[in-house]
Amino acid sequence: GVGVVVGLRLVDGRSVVVKAHRWNASIARLGEVQRVQSHLADQGLPAPRPLDRPRPLGRGCATVEEQIDADDADGHRTEVRQSVASTLHRFVDASRSLGEVGVGSPAVITAPDEPLWPEPHDVRFDFDATSEGAEWIDAVAQEARTTLHTVDAEDRVVGHFDWRTENLGFAGHEVSAIYDWDSVASADEAVVVGSAAAQFCANWRRGHPVPSPEEIRRFVDDYQRARGRGFTEDEARRVDAATTALVAYGARCQHSDRRLRPDLAAVHDHGWIDLLRALTGA
Repeated sequence: GVGVVVGLRLVDGRSVVVKAHRWNASIARLGEVQRVQSHLADQGLPAPRPLDRPRPLGRGCATVEEQIDADDADGHRTEVRQSVASTLHRFVDASRSLGEVGVGSPAVITAPDEPLWPEPHDVRFDFDATSEGAEWIDAVAQEARTTLHTVDAEDRVVGHFDWRTENLGFAGHEVSAIYDWDSVASADEAVVVGSAAAQFCANWRRGHPVPSPEEIRRFVDDYQRARGRGFTEDEARRVDAATTALVAYGARCQHSDRRLRPDLAAVHDHGWIDLLRALTGA
């Protein structure tokens, strides 16, 4: 419903990763993402190097990159959280020298005249068919989006908008690999951090749930320490709004599963919806 990732061993002995993207993926955008990957690898970040330009594949397209083997880690552990936050700062900081990059904007900052929700990232979710009972989630998301459009943003940077332990690899507690590169997009630093804070420790494959409100605050604090300075009042408001917007999107996905796929919803029952209520008091 999202994409297909396979590992291949080539005849020359190399191990590579091929990711097949859906029909709506842009080859031009993925080429810009690869430019980010190569640049960050040159800067010493654990980014797998692209091995070929994006190419058409079936009704979609595919990318090929080197394989970086790594282990899982529990993002609820303090030292892992700190590594995830500091590596995100390295990612953002190293990307600044790229200048303008055509990777697009994240879904959390859609334009005011666009629909509240983008097309869900997975075909199993149907927001239109499950709108009943989700009105409170929509209201929270609308308020967060309004904040993002009324509080001034600083300069845009490049960030990773699915920045969580399930999309990272580890050597001990240190981040040693970065995956899921089609989640790269451009926004101001506060939005990058707020989106990551909402999900940094989530790994559904390992049964590691979303963060608590306290863990979200600690992640933002960790990032500010890595940054060497705190966020301004306006930046902090944008961090909070981006966090809420991301959690609201996750809650909408979970609400869809509860209506259409209760077999899946039960697995993640204490997830986005509970976190959104804890953050907003709804």
